[in-house]
Amino acid sequence: MKATIEAIVEWIGRAAAARFPNLLIRSDTPIIENGLLDSIEILNLVSFLEERFDIAVPVESFVPENFASAEAVANLVMRLRTPQQVR
Repeated sequence: MKATIEAIVEWIGRAAAARFPNLLIRSDTPIIENGLLDSIEILNLVSFLEERFDIAVPVESFVPENFASAEAVANLVMRLRTPQQVR
């Protein structure tokens, strides 16, 4: 799970760098609350997650709780992965 969180934190950091160049992103940094990603960037994040972790994010998972922080996103990824994919 640590590697998953690190990959997500890194992606969010790159996506938010233009608007927040000095912000240190941690696993518990509020994504939506701090306005780090807009709706288009959230869709880009979902594309990244689907490609990187070989998952499909269903529409019903597009709720703020699943994108509150990198840790919340990682928990979503873990729930969506099949047992064979989790290592």
